[in-house]
Amino acid sequence: MWLEKLGSKINDLSYEGTHPHGQLVNLVSAAKGKEFSPPDGYRGAFPLDDHPWDIVDNLLPDPPELLGVDGSQIYPDPAEPLPWAYAHAMATSPPGRYLSRFMSPGELLRARAASGRKLIDTIRFSLELELAAECAREKGSGAVVLLDGPILPPGRMSHAREGLGKELLDRALSELDDAVGQGGIIAGFTPNGHARYIANLLLAMVGEDNEDRQLPMIDRKVIKSMIHKGQRTALFKRVALDERDVAFFYTTQGRVEFPFIPSIDVINQVWSCVEEGYPTQLAAAHHLAVIPNGTASHLKAIVRSNLKEVITGKMAAKNHVN
Repeated sequence: MWLEKLGSKINDLSYEGTHPHGQLVNLVSAAKGKEFSPPDGYRGAFPLDDHPWDIVDNLLPDPPELLGVDGSQIYPDPAEPLPWAYAHAMATSPPGRYLSRFMSPGELLRARAASGRKLIDTIRFSLELELAAECAREKGSGAVVLLDGPILPPGRMSHAREGLGKELLDRALSELDDAVGQGGIIAGFTPNGHARYIANLLLAMVGEDNEDRQLPMIDRKVIKSMIHKGQRTALFKRVALDERDVAFFYTTQGRVEFPFIPSIDVINQVWSCVEEGYPTQLAAAHHLAVIPNGTASHLKAIVRSNLKEVITGKMAAKNHVN
């Protein structure tokens, strides 16, 4: 096999050059028709199709109603280490309807955990997920609710979480499961991801060891060389760190993820919403969710006031006891 001759040189290949050993078409060809047995410690994708490298053309009806969901946050100021934070999420669908869900600085302050970017990212994502679940329950299978980003949080947020972050994310994931169980369609759209799920799958299928994970080939490069506009890949699956299954496919515009194994009808519904690229509904949701600088300053003032009240109350209680 051509790949066996490469050895350690595989990490030096661009997979976009003219050298025959560096062309993706050869890597895909070597993977076709092979049974896949994932090696120990494998962190790539699993094919959910008997023919994962066969391209699917677009034969779709008009897209259904689409609701975009996005969130925003304000991070702690490194120059002012107050335990403050703020996060919210918004959803929109034409012509301008939107819902919103917030977590106030006071709530975070009372939780005694309102600091750290990791926590605030978890809060923002949890609010997005809860809002998406609420919209999906309301709309049922007649609409697609699309998150701006992955359908599940990155590993740094979901793995070994504790405290307020765990409480909020567990509740959001429970809401997600409930909405999906009632027939709601929720998906995530990542237009410029750096994942290597399919790249790692290709290497594993042809028997190439890449323990250092230094592969100069992210999924976007793989997809760019495999499909064209109006096409998508087959369905693949990845397992999150909390062992939840995530099904996904790629278009030329990005990765589409599902928190369940979707039927072909659901795949087509979601595909028809993103086939042309980044949906305007996601852009609108992002616009609604942006927190202006003036608002951020106002929220800081609120938290300072809350903090002062808490400290004053504790001091008064202590003096009263004494």
